[in-house]
Amino acid sequence: MATIDGDKMDIESKASDILADQKLLELNAESKSTENEDEEKCSDLVELMEKSEESTDEERIPILSSVLLEPENRFGPTVSSIKESAIYALARAFCGTGKYKEVVSLLTGSTCAAFFANVTKAKCAKVVRAVLDAVCSLAPTEVDMQADICRNIITWCRTEKRTFLRQRVEAKLASVLFEKREYTSALSLIDSLLTELKKLDDKQLLVETH
Repeated sequence: MATIDGDKMDIESKASDILADQKLLELNAESKSTENEDEEKCSDLVELMEKSEESTDEERIPILSSVLLEPENRFGPTVSSIKESAIYALARAFCGTGKYKEVVSLLTGSTCAAFFANVTKAKCAKVVRAVLDAVCSLAPTEVDMQADICRNIITWCRTEKRTFLRQRVEAKLASVLFEKREYTSALSLIDSLLTELKKLDDKQLLVETH
């Protein structure tokens, strides 16, 4: 009788293991299916990005804008990565065609609004700083444009309460103002920023600002 009970327990245990394995296989299959669906859902955006790479800067602008303003408003991990690349490419295209007014409004206008509303603050800060650095590198003599884009971002940061990002962009603006020989404005901004940073004990930016 004990042997029968023991065999029964073994059979039940094996059956439970088989069911668990089947469940795991089903979950893996569902995961792969979801990944495939995600890839399929953004295949149109991938095609647009590939098309933009074969185009001139002028032709690239509407293509990249359409990626960022796509009507389905998708923001999965893959799509967000594609749109991040589109922002960088669009900034380069604007600089390449001398459309500096568009550069100034790129990050704070409607083109990137949905992207910034759907990504983390850390990702937002990364993208903004990367675009700002790229623009200053691509158009080193356009200091008026650099100052304008910094001011636009600072205003946006105040509205969105993005203190960390605002402080970094203010430090960049001070640097640009020095290049413009607007020393009084630059020093005033630095003094204000240093006072704020000392209260927050932001040692890294304090060193950078000094």
